[in-house]
Amino acid sequence: MSKPTVEQTKMGTEAVAFCIARTLIERDPSLKAPMRANLRKMWELLEARDDHGAADIVDTLIKALNDPAFFKP
Repeated sequence: MSKPTVEQTKMGTEAVAFCIARTLIERDPSLKAPMRANLRKMWELLEARDDHGAADIVDTLIKALNDPAFFKP
């Protein structure tokens, strides 16, 4: 078995984050707005620390929260 690449690890991390967020929001739709706000704060913190790779992962999740293909409005 080969060692996963950085890109594979990033995609796996995003997939787990999507699954967790979707499960929480499906059970309690009122969590969507606070989750979006917390992710925005996390993104700002990561950008301020110049951790652009991690910020990109968080940004992908923020975009997914607004995409009806991932989360119903």
